[in-house]
Amino acid sequence: MSNQPYISPKAVKESYRPRSYQMSPGLLRAREPFRVKNAITGLILAGLGIGVWAYSIRAVKQEDFSDVDEEAREMMRGRATRQQP
Repeated sequence: MSNQPYISPKAVKESYRPRSYQMSPGLLRAREPFRVKNAITGLILAGLGIGVWAYSIRAVKQEDFSDVDEEAREMMRGRATRQQP
């Protein structure tokens, strides 16, 4: 057995997240080594999302939808001929 005294899970939880719902100094120290890595990961993910959005917007702007207009005209001609009998 180790020489460490038993600490209940409730005491550990309260030491990291006091009742005020603010981070304790221990939790801030535990998160410190990951701050830069998490920021870089967040920036990469945000850049990827913005890149996909920008590509999608650019692709839609290039489309002139002329084929949709022609299909709509054909449908309207088809309806007009069917209604005349």
